[in-house]
Amino acid sequence: MSNSFYHERYCLTKAQREIIEPLLPAPKSTGRPALNSLTVFNAILWILSSGAAWRDLPPQFGNWNSIYHKFRKWCADDVFENILQALVVNTEKYLLVQIDSTFCKVHQHAAGARKKNGNQAIGVSRGGKTTKIHALVTENFQLIGLLLTGGQIHDSECARELLSKVNLEGKTVLGDKAFCSTRIRDFIQAQGGRVCIPDKANALIKHEFDRELYKARNGVERFFLRLKNRRRIATRYDKLAVCFLNFVILSALLIQL
Repeated sequence: MSNSFYHERYCLTKAQREIIEPLLPAPKSTGRPALNSLTVFNAILWILSSGAAWRDLPPQFGNWNSIYHKFRKWCADDVFENILQALVVNTEKYLLVQIDSTFCKVHQHAAGARKKNGNQAIGVSRGGKTTKIHALVTENFQLIGLLLTGGQIHDSECARELLSKVNLEGKTVLGDKAFCSTRIRDFIQAQGGRVCIPDKANALIKHEFDRELYKARNGVERFFLRLKNRRRIATRYDKLAVCFLNFVILSALLIQL
């Protein structure tokens, strides 16, 4: 199989390289010759897109173990999050904020993390082991808030923590019926935001609801669709929540590109 497969199908294009390369960490000037940051980034993208195990990383990228340890270091240093923040346009000008969550099936290879480190955002429910990605996005698919929980956690439990990550003054929050609780409505309005969330059928108090504006909530669904185009997001293979979280951030980063 030719090298072009590795560098054209899953790796950065020339235009994307010009954007990303200046944002990558500079190599150390002392010690062993450092791994090329752009090659490491492309190797991580290959893992993200293919869903393959680290040991199956093509040798064109270098030693898989060295690449993996560099990935873990970048996770600890918030490299992917910092790059994403550098690419996100000022969110103050966006008037719509969309909140929702999506499930990811947890593969059997994601089991086995040390119990003393917690459940690693893996929950057990009727559907088996799952992880839930809670996201807050603008109408332009820009990620402005992200949380991981076990799949059994209700959406409303993470809503206020997510919404606190953005200035809601003058903005409209779009959400489905899972977010119709009084606590969430009061929190949004206290921050100066407008609520566009439908009431449940059995709600005792009915609220005003803009049905036409609510149609724009498809943006967050389309964001999740694009996020899960990467196989390592569609199915979780990572034992550690921090690794899976950074792969999610990386997938959101690619959406910005």
